[in-house]
Amino acid sequence: FVNGRELVERGLKNKRDKNSLIRVVREIELTQKKNIIKIIAENKYSVSNPVYINVKYREKKIQNIFKPVLYILSVGVSDYKNPDLNLDYAAEDALSIVELFKKQKNIIYRDVKYKLMKNREATRLNILKGLLWLKRESTQKDVVLIFIAGHGINDEFDNYFFLPHDADRNFLSGTSVKWSGFDDVVKNIPSKVILMADACHSGNIAGGKRRSADITGALKELISAGTGQVIMTATTGGAAAFENSSWGHGAFTKAVNDGLGLGYADYDNDKIITIKELDFYVTFRVKELTDGRQKPTTIVPSSIPDFPIAVSQPYCPAN
Repeated sequence: FVNGRELVERGLKNKRDKNSLIRVVREIELTQKKNIIKIIAENKYSVSNPVYINVKYREKKIQNIFKPVLYILSVGVSDYKNPDLNLDYAAEDALSIVELFKKQKNIIYRDVKYKLMKNREATRLNILKGLLWLKRESTQKDVVLIFIAGHGINDEFDNYFFLPHDADRNFLSGTSVKWSGFDDVVKNIPSKVILMADACHSGNIAGGKRRSADITGALKELISAGTGQVIMTATTGGAAAFENSSWGHGAFTKAVNDGLGLGYADYDNDKIITIKELDFYVTFRVKELTDGRQKPTTIVPSSIPDFPIAVSQPYCPAN
């Protein structure tokens, strides 16, 4: 694994030396300065404990430094086919995430490609097509961001579903997006993946807050697979996720926008905001906005080194 992502190519070169040890040779292309390589050996009898190697390389000073492409699938549902499910700002949250990262084109990312699905556009079929688009288009050198805002719900078997615009709570399997749909993309595409989830329970909506379904089990299943991905959730368990008219957003998205868009997450003032800086700021800001009633969670596996996610705005390139 390189920076949390499994290398799936075959054709390793190996030979047995005089001490009957097998030596395996593998060339690895590194796309960033700091890298964590994880090695696991297995056969039909057992699987080894992982070995971690930190690799740092010195780039030559060249004119054209490689920049990744950012692929965004941003989904927000405020207006549901069933009006009992309606929210205030989920669709605006999804739009703001796209607008936020579009400003990073030609700065930290070579290009920003996105699919934005709001309200009636955010059907089950369109979301599944969007996930397939990510799998087909992204490469090992790219970055993928999946943002979902709306309602989530657990069925009687504790399977977690995201509710699209056309969801029917009485027929979840046929009208909603089962977590395995997101799970499959996050596990199997080769690029860095950042999953931001503000998916909320379809019941107990009152007083400007969204009552979250228990997404914890779904996240544990994803993390246990051992693949490298960053997961940021507005809240876990059955805690409430708040939205407010004075923000025009949910608390989680408000914090992400402040941290990246206004540069407040740039703690070391180097104009570069890393994923860990964003995590620290979002945790602090959401707690501040909600008087401690909402606690977001970020999971960054140990196999993934800290990496830049944005250049702080406003940004003025040097002349």
